[in-house]
Amino acid sequence: MSNEIQFKAKENTSVLYLLFTTNTRKGTEMQNHYTPKGKHLTMDNRRLIERWKNENMSNRKIAGLLGKAPQTINNEVKRGTTLQQVRKGLYKKVYSADYAQTVYQTNRKRSVKKIILTKEMKEKILHYAKQKFSPEMMVKKKKMKVGISTIYYWFHNGHLGLTKADMLYPRKGKSVKKQASPNFKPAGKSIEDRPEVINLRLENGHYEIDTVLLTRVKNHCLLVLTDRRSRHQIIRLLPNKTTESVNQALEGILREHHILSITADNGTEFSRLAEVFPEERIYYAHPYSSWERGTNENHNRLIRRWLPKGTKKTTLKEVAFIENWINNYPKKCLDYKSPSEFLMGG
Repeated sequence: MSNEIQFKAKENTSVLYLLFTTNTRKGTEMQNHYTPKGKHLTMDNRRLIERWKNENMSNRKIAGLLGKAPQTINNEVKRGTTLQQVRKGLYKKVYSADYAQTVYQTNRKRSVKKIILTKEMKEKILHYAKQKFSPEMMVKKKKMKVGISTIYYWFHNGHLGLTKADMLYPRKGKSVKKQASPNFKPAGKSIEDRPEVINLRLENGHYEIDTVLLTRVKNHCLLVLTDRRSRHQIIRLLPNKTTESVNQALEGILREHHILSITADNGTEFSRLAEVFPEERIYYAHPYSSWERGTNENHNRLIRRWLPKGTKKTTLKEVAFIENWINNYPKKCLDYKSPSEFLMGG
């Protein structure tokens, strides 16, 4: 290679390096003043802009101090400038942080795209509502392209043609909190003695037990067991709420399911569980402390979607359907998997 060619090659390389470093430096400078998407000016930013504009500071210098692009500050000052009275009959244009914030909030409201309730979307919502799906599950599990709060808005404002009777959990007034007698004695081992492996939901097989009444009159009721970890549900129809009926049903359940422990309340129907299940693995909650069996109580609400209070009767077939529905219903606490999916996944 001749000396002339070598010189030209070096010269070209130097030019390219100079161009590269210059562009990189410019890119870095631009990046320092780049306003990332979603990083809007705050009220504190606007207070600072107002103060600095009153000190006659330039928009470019303000942009540098706030780490924003100069054009961002130019646009902000333009939008936030309003007429203020200096004295009677004399006005001047000034930047106002309060006025700018009001303009910003108004523009944000206008920028939200309104979702129209189409016929197809309404039919889908009503379809899942009949299957007792909550708005959250419609969105998270069934992938409906609408906000959860929007579905609630449509429901409460009559756009879906549903009534209060169609609500999954109608609101009710506050009840008077009951207190246990100071002479109260638990039916067995206290929940305070329950091991951490149960409290922390570290393994399957630890169930909470409860009964669900259909009506206040002496009639059929449900025996319900809920696994603390997987939320697997076992439901049996009982002819009445007696210890004999509960123990008989539990004996049948124990032949079908592997249960490691049971947590119960102090109802008389659970006072003789030790006759059919090891006493050392039965734990009793404190009286009037339903939150200590929260898993059970929350899942009883799912049963109420199908059998609301006042239901006079039900059938074994209907109870089996409800049990299967609950075990295949997605749960937020299981990352929107159903108990059946969770147990299959380990």
